[in-house]
Amino acid sequence: MKKTLIALAVLGAAAGTAYAQSNVTIYGVVDTGYVKKTGQDTQMDENVNNRIGFKGVEDLGDGLKATFQLERRFNLNDGRLKSQAEKWEKKRTNSHDWDGGANVGLKHDDWGWVRLGRMNGIATENIRKFDPFYQYGVGGMIDSTQRGVRRDNMLRYDSPEWAGFSFQAAYELGDNMNEKSRDVDGQLVTPLYKDGEEVRGGHSNGYDNDGYQLGLNYRYGGFAATANYQMLADSNRSTLWNVGASYSWDTIKVEALYQRTKDKIGLVYEDFNSPSTWSKGGHEYEMEYNDYTSFDLDQALLGVEWKVGPGRLNASVQWMGVEGNGVLGHGKTKLDEDVWKAAIGYTYNLSKRTSLYGIVAYTDWGDEAVGEIFDGVSQDSTTAVQLGITHKF
Repeated sequence: MKKTLIALAVLGAAAGTAYAQSNVTIYGVVDTGYVKKTGQDTQMDENVNNRIGFKGVEDLGDGLKATFQLERRFNLNDGRLKSQAEKWEKKRTNSHDWDGGANVGLKHDDWGWVRLGRMNGIATENIRKFDPFYQYGVGGMIDSTQRGVRRDNMLRYDSPEWAGFSFQAAYELGDNMNEKSRDVDGQLVTPLYKDGEEVRGGHSNGYDNDGYQLGLNYRYGGFAATANYQMLADSNRSTLWNVGASYSWDTIKVEALYQRTKDKIGLVYEDFNSPSTWSKGGHEYEMEYNDYTSFDLDQALLGVEWKVGPGRLNASVQWMGVEGNGVLGHGKTKLDEDVWKAAIGYTYNLSKRTSLYGIVAYTDWGDEAVGEIFDGVSQDSTTAVQLGITHKF
Protein backbone atom coordinates (compact mmCIF):
# COMPACT_ATOMS: atom_id res chain seq x y z
CA MET A 1 0.00 0.00 0.00
CA LYS A 2 2.80 2.38 0.92
CA LYS A 3 4.56 2.01 -2.43
CA THR A 4 1.25 2.43 -4.24
CA LEU A 5 0.58 5.72 -2.46
CA ILE A 6 4.10 6.96 -3.21
CA ALA A 7 3.70 6.08 -6.90
CA LEU A 8 0.38 7.90 -7.03
CA ALA A 9 1.88 10.98 -5.38
CA VAL A 10 4.80 11.12 -7.82
CA LEU A 11 2.67 10.57 -10.89
CA GLY A 12 0.00 12.96 -9.62
CA ALA A 13 2.54 15.72 -9.13
CA ALA A 14 3.78 15.26 -12.68
CA ALA A 15 0.39 15.00 -14.38
CA GLY A 16 -2.17 16.78 -12.24
CA THR A 17 -5.31 14.67 -11.72
CA ALA A 18 -4.78 12.41 -14.77
CA TYR A 19 -4.10 9.38 -12.54
CA ALA A 20 -6.60 10.15 -9.80
CA GLN A 21 -8.72 7.06 -10.53
CA SER A 22 -5.83 4.67 -11.29
CA ASN A 23 -4.09 2.24 -8.94
CA VAL A 24 -0.39 2.36 -9.90
CA THR A 25 2.23 0.11 -8.33
CA ILE A 26 6.02 0.28 -8.50
CA TYR A 27 7.70 -3.15 -8.25
CA GLY A 28 11.06 -4.68 -8.92
CA VAL A 29 13.91 -7.08 -8.23
CA VAL A 30 17.55 -6.33 -7.38
CA ASP A 31 19.86 -9.34 -7.55
CA THR A 32 23.56 -9.91 -8.01
CA GLY A 33 26.36 -12.22 -6.93
CA TYR A 34 29.40 -14.12 -8.15
CA VAL A 35 29.55 -16.73 -10.89
CA LYS A 36 32.57 -18.96 -11.57
CA LYS A 37 32.60 -21.27 -14.59
CA THR A 38 35.25 -23.69 -15.75
CA GLY A 39 37.85 -21.92 -17.89
CA GLN A 40 36.49 -18.42 -17.13
CA ASP A 41 37.34 -15.67 -14.66
CA THR A 42 34.94 -15.04 -11.79
CA GLN A 43 32.30 -12.51 -12.80
CA MET A 44 29.43 -10.69 -11.16
CA ASP A 45 26.04 -11.62 -12.57
CA GLU A 46 22.37 -12.05 -11.69
CA ASN A 47 20.27 -15.06 -10.83
CA VAL A 48 16.75 -13.57 -10.92
CA ASN A 49 16.48 -10.91 -13.66
CA ASN A 50 16.92 -7.36 -12.30
CA ARG A 51 14.01 -5.06 -13.11
CA ILE A 52 11.99 -2.04 -12.13
CA GLY A 53 8.42 -1.73 -13.32
CA PHE A 54 5.19 0.20 -13.16
CA LYS A 55 1.80 -1.45 -13.48
CA GLY A 56 -1.59 0.12 -13.18
CA VAL A 57 -5.27 -0.75 -13.07
CA GLU A 58 -8.25 1.55 -13.58
CA ASP A 59 -11.70 0.31 -12.62
CA LEU A 60 -14.08 1.13 -15.50
CA GLY A 61 -17.12 -0.43 -13.82
CA ASP A 62 -19.18 -3.59 -14.38
CA GLY A 63 -16.11 -5.79 -13.84
CA LEU A 64 -14.08 -4.11 -16.61
CA LYS A 65 -10.60 -2.71 -15.90
CA ALA A 66 -7.96 -0.92 -17.97
CA THR A 67 -4.39 -2.15 -17.37
CA PHE A 68 -0.87 -1.12 -18.31
CA GLN A 69 2.69 -2.26 -17.64
CA LEU A 70 6.09 -0.62 -18.23
CA GLU A 71 9.20 -2.52 -17.14
CA ARG A 72 12.94 -2.00 -17.53
CA ARG A 73 15.54 -4.75 -17.17
CA PHE A 74 19.10 -3.87 -16.12
CA ASN A 75 22.40 -5.23 -14.84
CA LEU A 76 22.80 -4.39 -11.16
CA ASN A 77 26.57 -4.96 -11.18
CA ASP A 78 27.33 -2.23 -13.77
CA GLY A 79 24.09 -0.22 -13.98
CA ARG A 80 23.57 -0.73 -17.71
CA LEU A 81 20.16 -1.42 -19.20
CA LYS A 82 19.81 -5.04 -20.27
CA SER A 83 19.29 -4.11 -23.93
CA GLN A 84 22.41 -1.89 -23.89
CA ALA A 85 24.49 -4.71 -22.45
CA GLU A 86 23.22 -7.12 -25.10
CA LYS A 87 23.91 -4.60 -27.85
CA TRP A 88 27.48 -4.17 -26.60
CA GLU A 89 28.17 -7.87 -26.18
CA LYS A 90 26.37 -9.17 -29.27
CA LYS A 91 26.64 -6.08 -31.52
CA ARG A 92 22.90 -6.11 -32.06
CA THR A 93 21.37 -3.16 -33.87
CA ASN A 94 18.02 -3.38 -32.11
CA SER A 95 17.52 -2.56 -28.42
CA HIS A 96 14.64 -1.81 -26.08
CA ASP A 97 14.30 1.07 -23.65
CA TRP A 98 11.62 -1.04 -21.95
CA ASP A 99 13.17 -4.50 -22.19
CA GLY A 100 10.55 -6.04 -19.89
CA GLY A 101 6.82 -5.74 -20.44
CA ALA A 102 5.43 -2.66 -22.23
CA ASN A 103 1.71 -3.09 -22.86
CA VAL A 104 -1.81 -1.78 -22.39
CA GLY A 105 -5.05 -3.74 -22.19
CA LEU A 106 -8.54 -4.44 -20.91
CA LYS A 107 -9.40 -7.07 -18.29
CA HIS A 108 -12.79 -8.43 -17.26
CA ASP A 109 -13.61 -10.75 -14.40
CA ASP A 110 -15.75 -12.99 -16.63
CA TRP A 111 -14.21 -12.93 -20.12
CA GLY A 112 -10.49 -12.52 -19.49
CA TRP A 113 -7.61 -10.21 -20.38
CA VAL A 114 -6.61 -8.68 -23.74
CA ARG A 115 -3.29 -6.83 -24.06
CA LEU A 116 -1.31 -5.18 -26.86
CA GLY A 117 2.43 -4.43 -26.92
CA ARG A 118 5.49 -6.24 -25.59
CA MET A 119 4.81 -9.26 -23.35
CA ASN A 120 6.15 -12.62 -22.23
CA GLY A 121 6.22 -15.45 -24.72
CA ILE A 122 3.51 -17.92 -23.68
CA ALA A 123 5.48 -21.16 -24.11
CA THR A 124 8.42 -19.81 -22.09
CA GLU A 125 6.23 -18.23 -19.40
CA ASN A 126 4.32 -21.48 -18.81
CA ILE A 127 7.10 -24.09 -19.02
CA ARG A 128 9.54 -22.27 -16.73
CA LYS A 129 7.14 -22.91 -13.83
CA PHE A 130 8.10 -26.60 -14.11
CA ASP A 131 11.82 -25.94 -13.73
CA PRO A 132 12.91 -25.78 -10.04
CA PHE A 133 15.27 -22.93 -10.97
CA TYR A 134 12.60 -21.14 -13.06
CA GLN A 135 15.13 -21.06 -15.95
CA TYR A 136 17.27 -18.61 -13.95
CA GLY A 137 21.01 -18.67 -13.21
CA VAL A 138 23.53 -21.45 -13.74
CA GLY A 139 21.06 -24.13 -12.61
CA GLY A 140 18.25 -23.27 -15.01
CA MET A 141 17.04 -25.29 -17.96
CA ILE A 142 19.24 -24.97 -21.06
CA ASP A 143 17.69 -22.35 -23.32
CA SER A 144 16.20 -23.46 -26.61
CA THR A 145 17.40 -21.57 -29.68
CA GLN A 146 13.72 -20.56 -30.14
CA ARG A 147 13.05 -19.52 -26.54
CA GLY A 148 10.67 -16.54 -26.69
CA VAL A 149 11.20 -14.63 -23.47
CA ARG A 150 9.48 -11.32 -24.22
CA ARG A 151 8.06 -10.58 -27.65
CA ASP A 152 7.24 -7.37 -29.54
CA ASN A 153 4.14 -6.32 -31.51
CA MET A 154 1.91 -8.83 -29.76
CA LEU A 155 -1.83 -9.16 -29.25
CA ARG A 156 -2.38 -11.57 -26.34
CA TYR A 157 -5.46 -13.05 -24.69
CA ASP A 158 -5.50 -14.77 -21.27
CA SER A 159 -8.71 -16.56 -20.30
CA PRO A 160 -10.20 -16.83 -16.82
CA GLU A 161 -9.92 -20.20 -15.12
CA TRP A 162 -12.84 -22.59 -15.65
CA ALA A 163 -12.91 -25.80 -13.55
CA GLY A 164 -9.11 -25.68 -13.31
CA PHE A 165 -8.57 -25.02 -17.05
CA SER A 166 -7.26 -21.81 -18.61
CA PHE A 167 -5.73 -20.95 -21.97
CA GLN A 168 -3.72 -18.23 -23.67
CA ALA A 169 -3.36 -17.18 -27.30
CA ALA A 170 -1.20 -14.56 -28.98
CA TYR A 171 -0.59 -13.15 -32.45
CA GLU A 172 2.73 -11.45 -33.18
CA LEU A 173 3.52 -9.12 -36.08
CA GLY A 174 6.94 -9.44 -37.69
CA ASP A 175 9.39 -6.52 -37.88
CA ASN A 176 10.45 -7.39 -41.41
CA MET A 177 8.28 -4.88 -43.28
CA ASN A 178 11.05 -3.87 -45.71
CA GLU A 179 11.34 -7.44 -47.05
CA LYS A 180 15.03 -7.69 -46.16
CA SER A 181 16.25 -10.77 -44.35
CA ARG A 182 17.06 -10.77 -40.66
CA ASP A 183 19.18 -13.10 -38.60
CA VAL A 184 18.06 -14.67 -35.31
CA ASP A 185 18.99 -11.53 -33.33
CA GLY A 186 16.71 -9.34 -35.45
CA GLN A 187 19.66 -7.74 -37.24
CA LEU A 188 19.63 -7.18 -41.00
CA VAL A 189 21.58 -9.90 -42.76
CA THR A 190 24.86 -8.66 -44.26
CA PRO A 191 24.65 -8.76 -48.10
CA LEU A 192 26.72 -11.52 -49.71
CA TYR A 193 28.13 -11.35 -53.23
CA LYS A 194 29.27 -13.86 -55.84
CA ASP A 195 31.11 -12.74 -58.96
CA GLY A 196 30.19 -9.14 -58.20
CA GLU A 197 26.47 -9.80 -57.84
CA GLU A 198 24.52 -9.64 -54.58
CA VAL A 199 23.13 -13.05 -53.71
CA ARG A 200 21.76 -12.41 -50.22
CA GLY A 201 20.54 -9.43 -48.22
CA GLY A 202 18.24 -7.67 -50.69
CA HIS A 203 15.52 -10.30 -50.58
CA SER A 204 13.70 -12.31 -47.97
CA ASN A 205 14.98 -15.76 -47.04
CA GLY A 206 12.16 -16.56 -44.66
CA TYR A 207 12.65 -14.13 -41.79
CA ASP A 208 9.49 -12.18 -42.50
CA ASN A 209 6.72 -14.38 -41.08
CA ASP A 210 4.20 -13.31 -38.46
CA GLY A 211 3.97 -15.49 -35.37
CA TYR A 212 1.44 -17.07 -33.04
CA GLN A 213 1.46 -18.82 -29.68
CA LEU A 214 -0.98 -21.05 -27.80
CA GLY A 215 -0.99 -22.27 -24.21
CA LEU A 216 -3.24 -24.58 -22.17
CA ASN A 217 -3.01 -24.94 -18.37
CA TYR A 218 -4.72 -27.14 -15.79
CA ARG A 219 -4.71 -27.15 -11.97
CA TYR A 220 -6.43 -29.48 -9.54
CA GLY A 221 -5.33 -29.74 -5.92
CA GLY A 222 -1.59 -30.35 -5.89
CA PHE A 223 -1.48 -31.27 -9.60
CA ALA A 224 -0.59 -28.80 -12.37
CA ALA A 225 0.05 -29.27 -16.11
CA THR A 226 0.71 -27.20 -19.23
CA ALA A 227 0.95 -27.70 -23.02
CA ASN A 228 2.18 -24.98 -25.40
CA TYR A 229 3.00 -24.31 -29.06
CA GLN A 230 4.71 -21.36 -30.74
CA MET A 231 5.94 -20.04 -34.07
CA LEU A 232 7.81 -16.81 -33.36
CA ALA A 233 7.67 -13.89 -35.79
CA ASP A 234 10.71 -13.41 -38.06
CA SER A 235 11.90 -16.95 -37.28
CA ASN A 236 11.77 -18.52 -40.74
CA ARG A 237 8.70 -20.39 -39.43
CA SER A 238 10.68 -22.20 -36.75
CA THR A 239 8.54 -23.97 -34.15
CA LEU A 240 8.63 -25.07 -30.53
CA TRP A 241 6.23 -27.06 -28.40
CA ASN A 242 6.46 -28.26 -24.81
CA VAL A 243 4.53 -30.04 -22.08
CA GLY A 244 5.04 -30.05 -18.32
CA ALA A 245 3.48 -31.50 -15.18
CA SER A 246 4.05 -31.26 -11.42
CA TYR A 247 2.63 -32.48 -8.14
CA SER A 248 2.97 -30.70 -4.80
CA TRP A 249 2.74 -32.08 -1.27
CA ASP A 250 3.17 -30.05 1.91
CA THR A 251 6.92 -29.55 1.59
CA ILE A 252 7.89 -31.23 -1.71
CA LYS A 253 7.11 -30.47 -5.33
CA VAL A 254 8.12 -32.86 -8.13
CA GLU A 255 8.29 -31.58 -11.73
CA ALA A 256 8.83 -32.96 -15.23
CA LEU A 257 8.84 -31.39 -18.69
CA TYR A 258 9.59 -32.15 -22.32
CA GLN A 259 10.33 -29.67 -25.10
CA ARG A 260 10.83 -30.03 -28.86
CA THR A 261 12.41 -27.31 -31.03
CA LYS A 262 12.70 -27.20 -34.82
CA ASP A 263 14.86 -24.18 -35.61
CA LYS A 264 15.39 -23.18 -39.26
CA ILE A 265 17.90 -20.48 -38.44
CA GLY A 266 18.74 -19.39 -41.97
CA LEU A 267 19.94 -20.02 -45.46
CA VAL A 268 23.73 -20.06 -45.59
CA TYR A 269 24.05 -20.16 -49.37
CA GLU A 270 21.59 -20.55 -52.19
CA ASP A 271 21.76 -22.00 -55.71
CA PHE A 272 25.54 -22.49 -55.75
CA ASN A 273 27.55 -25.69 -55.52
CA SER A 274 30.21 -25.87 -52.82
CA PRO A 275 32.82 -24.60 -52.45
CA SER A 276 31.33 -21.13 -53.02
CA THR A 277 33.11 -17.79 -52.98
CA TRP A 278 31.58 -14.71 -51.40
CA SER A 279 32.98 -11.30 -50.59
CA LYS A 280 32.51 -8.91 -47.73
CA GLY A 281 34.40 -5.70 -47.09
CA GLY A 282 36.64 -6.32 -50.09
CA HIS A 283 37.73 -9.77 -48.88
CA GLU A 284 36.91 -13.12 -50.47
CA TYR A 285 36.03 -16.20 -48.46
CA GLU A 286 35.62 -19.87 -49.30
CA MET A 287 32.53 -21.69 -48.00
CA GLU A 288 32.79 -25.47 -48.12
CA TYR A 289 29.12 -26.22 -47.59
CA ASN A 290 25.78 -25.37 -49.07
CA ASP A 291 23.17 -25.89 -46.40
CA TYR A 292 20.62 -24.42 -44.05
CA THR A 293 21.83 -23.71 -40.55
CA SER A 294 19.27 -25.56 -38.46
CA PHE A 295 18.74 -27.25 -35.12
CA ASP A 296 16.46 -30.01 -33.92
CA LEU A 297 16.45 -30.02 -30.12
CA ASP A 298 14.82 -32.51 -27.75
CA GLN A 299 14.86 -31.54 -24.07
CA ALA A 300 13.67 -33.34 -20.94
CA LEU A 301 13.93 -32.30 -17.28
CA LEU A 302 13.12 -33.86 -13.92
CA GLY A 303 13.20 -31.62 -10.88
CA VAL A 304 12.32 -31.30 -7.22
CA GLU A 305 11.69 -28.39 -4.85
CA TRP A 306 11.91 -29.19 -1.13
CA LYS A 307 11.19 -26.75 1.69
CA VAL A 308 14.01 -27.25 4.17
CA GLY A 309 14.30 -25.00 7.21
CA PRO A 310 13.80 -21.30 6.36
CA GLY A 311 14.44 -21.88 2.67
CA ARG A 312 14.11 -24.17 -0.33
CA LEU A 313 16.35 -26.85 -1.81
CA ASN A 314 16.18 -27.10 -5.63
CA ALA A 315 17.59 -29.90 -7.77
CA SER A 316 17.22 -31.02 -11.37
CA VAL A 317 18.68 -33.32 -13.99
CA GLN A 318 18.13 -32.62 -17.67
CA TRP A 319 18.97 -34.05 -21.07
CA MET A 320 19.13 -32.35 -24.45
CA GLY A 321 19.57 -34.04 -27.81
CA VAL A 322 21.19 -31.69 -30.33
CA GLU A 323 21.07 -32.24 -34.09
CA GLY A 324 22.59 -29.35 -36.06
CA ASN A 325 23.46 -28.64 -39.69
CA GLY A 326 25.21 -25.67 -41.30
CA VAL A 327 27.50 -23.08 -39.72
CA LEU A 328 28.19 -24.61 -36.31
CA GLY A 329 31.67 -23.43 -35.34
CA HIS A 330 34.95 -25.28 -34.89
CA GLY A 331 34.85 -26.11 -38.59
CA LYS A 332 31.86 -28.39 -38.16
CA THR A 333 28.82 -28.58 -40.40
CA LYS A 334 26.98 -31.35 -38.52
CA LEU A 335 26.32 -32.10 -34.85
CA ASP A 336 24.54 -35.02 -33.20
CA GLU A 337 25.23 -34.88 -29.48
CA ASP A 338 23.63 -35.71 -26.14
CA VAL A 339 23.92 -33.03 -23.45
CA TRP A 340 23.48 -33.81 -19.75
CA LYS A 341 23.14 -31.29 -16.94
CA ALA A 342 22.70 -31.69 -13.17
CA ALA A 343 22.12 -28.83 -10.75
CA ILE A 344 21.50 -28.35 -7.04
CA GLY A 345 20.92 -25.15 -5.09
CA TYR A 346 19.60 -23.74 -1.86
CA THR A 347 17.76 -20.45 -1.27
CA TYR A 348 17.86 -19.16 2.32
CA ASN A 349 15.07 -16.68 3.08
CA LEU A 350 16.17 -13.85 5.38
CA SER A 351 12.65 -12.40 5.06
CA LYS A 352 9.70 -12.53 2.67
CA ARG A 353 11.56 -10.21 0.29
CA THR A 354 15.28 -10.91 0.81
CA SER A 355 17.12 -14.18 0.26
CA LEU A 356 20.61 -15.63 -0.16
CA TYR A 357 21.30 -18.38 -2.68
CA GLY A 358 23.97 -20.85 -3.70
CA ILE A 359 23.89 -23.04 -6.83
CA VAL A 360 26.23 -25.65 -8.30
CA ALA A 361 25.72 -27.09 -11.80
CA TYR A 362 27.64 -29.48 -14.03
CA THR A 363 26.99 -29.75 -17.78
CA ASP A 364 28.45 -32.34 -20.15
CA TRP A 365 28.10 -30.69 -23.58
CA GLY A 366 29.49 -33.68 -25.46
CA ASP A 367 31.30 -31.40 -27.94
CA GLU A 368 33.09 -28.03 -27.78
CA ALA A 369 30.91 -26.62 -30.55
CA VAL A 370 27.76 -27.38 -28.54
CA GLY A 371 29.23 -25.68 -25.46
CA GLU A 372 30.03 -22.57 -27.48
CA ILE A 373 26.58 -22.40 -29.08
CA PHE A 374 24.56 -22.80 -25.87
CA ASP A 375 26.86 -21.36 -23.20
CA GLY A 376 29.52 -19.35 -25.00
CA VAL A 377 32.30 -21.68 -23.80
CA SER A 378 34.52 -23.64 -26.19
CA GLN A 379 34.78 -26.74 -24.03
CA ASP A 380 32.97 -30.05 -23.80
CA SER A 381 31.95 -29.71 -20.12
CA THR A 382 31.32 -26.91 -17.64
CA THR A 383 31.15 -26.72 -13.87
CA ALA A 384 29.47 -23.54 -12.60
CA VAL A 385 29.08 -22.11 -9.09
CA GLN A 386 26.84 -19.13 -8.25
CA LEU A 387 26.44 -17.26 -4.94
CA GLY A 388 24.37 -14.13 -4.42
CA ILE A 389 21.55 -12.15 -2.84
CA THR A 390 18.06 -11.20 -4.08
CA HIS A 391 15.70 -8.49 -2.84
CA LYS A 392 12.18 -8.03 -4.20
CA PHE A 393 10.06 -4.94 -3.75
